[in-house]
Amino acid sequence: MIKTTILSLLLGAAALFVVLTQVFPPSNARAQQGPALVWNPTAAEVVAGTATLAGDDLQLELDSAGAGLLYLASNVIDTRHYSFIHLALESSAPDTEVSIVWTVDGDPQNAHVYTLESQAQDSLWLLTDELRDWGGKISGLGLRFSGHAGDTVRISDFSLFPSSPSRQLLAIHSDLTSYAPWNSAAMNTYTGAFNVAAFYPTMLAVAFILLSLLAYAALLRLFKRRLSFDPAVVALVFFGSWIILDMFWQNRLLHQLVDTHRQFVGKSTEEKLAVGPDRELYAFVSTVKPLLQPADARVFVASNDNYSGMRTAYYFYPMNVYWSLYGPDLPGRNKLRSGDYIVLIPPSKFRFDPKLNRVVSPQRRYFDVELVSSDAFATMVRVK
Repeated sequence: MIKTTILSLLLGAAALFVVLTQVFPPSNARAQQGPALVWNPTAAEVVAGTATLAGDDLQLELDSAGAGLLYLASNVIDTRHYSFIHLALESSAPDTEVSIVWTVDGDPQNAHVYTLESQAQDSLWLLTDELRDWGGKISGLGLRFSGHAGDTVRISDFSLFPSSPSRQLLAIHSDLTSYAPWNSAAMNTYTGAFNVAAFYPTMLAVAFILLSLLAYAALLRLFKRRLSFDPAVVALVFFGSWIILDMFWQNRLLHQLVDTHRQFVGKSTEEKLAVGPDRELYAFVSTVKPLLQPADARVFVASNDNYSGMRTAYYFYPMNVYWSLYGPDLPGRNKLRSGDYIVLIPPSKFRFDPKLNRVVSPQRRYFDVELVSSDAFATMVRVK
């Protein structure tokens, strides 16, 4: 029974390989005959940051603004000839943001960006078919880094490759084994795949189960004198496939656990909030809270983003704060009184006019206010 189950799973895996590579190849796969565009660190054009050669690698130190930018040394890249991008990066800071940038047809207005979702960047394969707006002839292809001044990124590979079955499998492997830190949506949604993934893991698992069961049926037909149908084999095929699918999820979960431990270990509640996913909102509220006079003053939070509005109101508690999910963002002018505070969290229907010191509503009604505090994430004003 065990041998039959293992053989069925192996045959199912082989059949899945054939289906993925022959039935669902990348677009233009059969017409791609050209050579790969291989990474050459000496020919890379560094626009931002300080580059240092380290053998076959290039080490880029981010500039004083925490930015780094480099381009491949190629005048024009015909995207029809390349189905895969391979990246091999090592960053000194785990929170460095990495983006692929490209310009299509030499038009600066036709520039596009894909920010890497995966934190597993030591060997990452990307299917270019899944990159939004990838196509045509690219006149500039580069990597953009955003982090802290002095952070370094070691680039071992940034190459483009034509299609091949082995590279397609490597891209699927990258999709399945990559991981991303938790974000505010992770508690409600888990797709199991990134935006650039060609296949959902669940669909791959279903296909694997069906092909393994077909393989078992073929074995029963070929060896009908030696084998008889055993429902336990069917159950083991389902169980084995589920275990394989769950292992990829567990791998991501363990990586996220390590990231969470690194980010929050040894910190107080306030320190955890200061580095958490709401750090900008929490920093703003922490700054303006001591400015509220009197302590029981009314605070109205206005935002079109339910999550940001709700979290901002939460951080103001236990103060006298108002935020409504279903009602109006702000009460009518006749219900506001002098000394009330209004917090605007973009995007918001209301906007603050700093020249006139007014909060303007969509109906062009306005409240005379005075600015208390403002940054890129929020604005607080006091009603006159």
